[in-house]
Amino acid sequence: MDERIRKLAFMGLFSGLLVIATVVLRFPVPTFNLYFNLGEAVIYLTALLYGPGPGALIGGIGSALSDIIGGYPVWAPITFIIKGLEGYVVGALGKKNKYLAIVAGAIIMMAGYALAAGILYGIGAVPVELAGDFVQVSAGGVISLFLYNRLKNITFNDEDRF
Repeated sequence: MDERIRKLAFMGLFSGLLVIATVVLRFPVPTFNLYFNLGEAVIYLTALLYGPGPGALIGGIGSALSDIIGGYPVWAPITFIIKGLEGYVVGALGKKNKYLAIVAGAIIMMAGYALAAGILYGIGAVPVELAGDFVQVSAGGVISLFLYNRLKNITFNDEDRF
């Protein structure tokens, strides 16, 4: 199979997994129009396996699409930027230090959404957003590292990073 087609197919697969992990595995926060989900695990896993480009594309596009499908369209442009940057940073730093990469990505995500929640809903939404985001990035980090350690030697290698 042509290498470009194979990589495009994997990007489509991970984008679909991200939408499922975000829309289906979603937990609403009752006091504000917010939710947390397991999409972070897919963003981190994609970025660690494939690098910054796919991490940014899948993180940004897949997550923004999830907001639209899931009924949160006002968040889609914000999500595209935050999750795209998060995926890029995790992919860029992940080859040297996966733990640091995930922490850096988590900081970007939490800071970005705290700022956005504060602007959209007021300062009272910020602690709620941060609490949900902390759970989300923590679960996503643990799940992605678990899956990465099982998949890295089976299916993927450094030549697959693009």
